Amino acid sequence: MQTLLFREIAALRIRQRENQVFIGEQPYSLDTMIVGQQWQLSLSAVHRFLEGSAHVYGEPFRVPVAAVVFDVNHELEALGHFLPLISILVGAERTLFMERINGLLRDPNLQICLRNEPRMQGIPLSARALIVGQIVMCFFYRYDVVTTLLSTKPSFDLFHTVAEYERSGGVGGGCYDLRAHRIMLHMPRLYEGFFTPIPGVCPLLHEFGHMLDGTSMRHMQYGECRGELPGMTATQRSAFAAAKAAEHACYLAHYHGRPPADGQHPLGHPYVFQTDGEFIAGYWEMFWRNPHTMATHCPALFANWCDYTQCDPRQALPQDYMGYVHGNRAFYRSGERPWPSQIRYHIG
Repeated sequence: MQTLLFREIAALRIRQRENQVFIGEQPYSLDTMIVGQQWQLSLSAVHRFLEGSAHVYGEPFRVPVAAVVFDVNHELEALGHFLPLISILVGAERTLFMERINGLLRDPNLQICLRNEPRMQGIPLSARALIVGQIVMCFFYRYDVVTTLLSTKPSFDLFHTVAEYERSGGVGGGCYDLRAHRIMLHMPRLYEGFFTPIPGVCPLLHEFGHMLDGTSMRHMQYGECRGELPGMTATQRSAFAAAKAAEHACYLAHYHGRPPADGQHPLGHPYVFQTDGEFIAGYWEMFWRNPHTMATHCPALFANWCDYTQCDPRQALPQDYMGYVHGNRAFYRSGERPWPSQIRYHIG
């Protein structure tokens, strides 16, 4: 009987065909065992699940091993592939993390809905746990923010196909509807950034940044979004504004063709400087995906958000996802002129 270590295959694509399960490009017999820290799972059980769940992950069907393992046996280690904070939690904190996930899955103030075509199946548990798990991970040490979020009754609408997503008004594979206070996502995009050991692209985190902005607008009873995070103290808001202004000033220097003499450029792509809302969403995703670079590149903003979340993402991530960093750096070095910015500032 062949065995496969979960930690070595968690990020590989999995699919079934006839009497075999493919992990990556390699076929395995059904008596093969996946072995985790304190559990094991046969590929025969995985095969049975996939055989009855052909459309559960949406189209195109592309999902990492970790998602299927979690859907079959609900192991927290498998969910940890998507939520790095889990790897450093022990004892009571690890138990509390799972309790909070279960609590959010049951909470009537948070809706996760499937807008599907009739032949499609329901939402896999991994998709639901990934959504609520991101919320728990971001605010594990500031759960009062989750309470504020729930008071605004947010929702997540998932779509199995691009056609259904676009017919419902979705754009770009993932978007936030401010009026309805909902995130819309083509379901395969939930999994797309998890085919490497280090988490990568995460539309959910980006759109969650927009949702937090919408939460702040509702909670503070503003007439419009201000590019703010809910639950910040006056001191934290002031520090955030100053750190944001420093990044914006650097961006404007490049926009006007007078980049800093030391070659410094903003961490964010020109896209995130279009509005205050895009700034929050873009930098929020980078805070959780490339925290080591963010801490070096814009230390004031990074320190402000560590203080706000009471969490330093570097502790759970051994290294950054560098896709955003390399892509953004390439833009500023290309000589192409950045785009006009509509960033505004709200004082007081």
